Amino acid sequence: MQGARVLVLCNVKPGNMRDVMSQGMVLCASNEEHTAVDFVVPPEGVPNGEKVKFEGVEGDPEPVLNPKKKQFDKIAPDLKTDANGVPGYKGNPFQTSKGTCKASMGNAFVK
Repeated sequence: MQGARVLVLCNVKPGNMRDVMSQGMVLCASNEEHTAVDFVVPPEGVPNGEKVKFEGVEGDPEPVLNPKKKQFDKIAPDLKTDANGVPGYKGNPFQTSKGTCKASMGNAFVK
């Protein structure tokens, strides 16, 4: 995983994961059984830290998601890749300044 270009959900509450402080959640595509998993990756040339956008979704993200409100769990069912491996939220592709993000798995869940 070291050196991989990935998408990271950065506004999660920090917490210990296997005795290491986790400050974000790497987004991956997976099949329903979670037996196949692969990173969601930004297009080449996207600067590190660029915010991913979705058509029709405006505003700033929450500074830190409240785990008690299960905010991510509420939107997770609408995060999927299309047949070509393009991840989206409610069918709207993950957009960057250099184009859409990609996963190697089509018709997969993103989490």
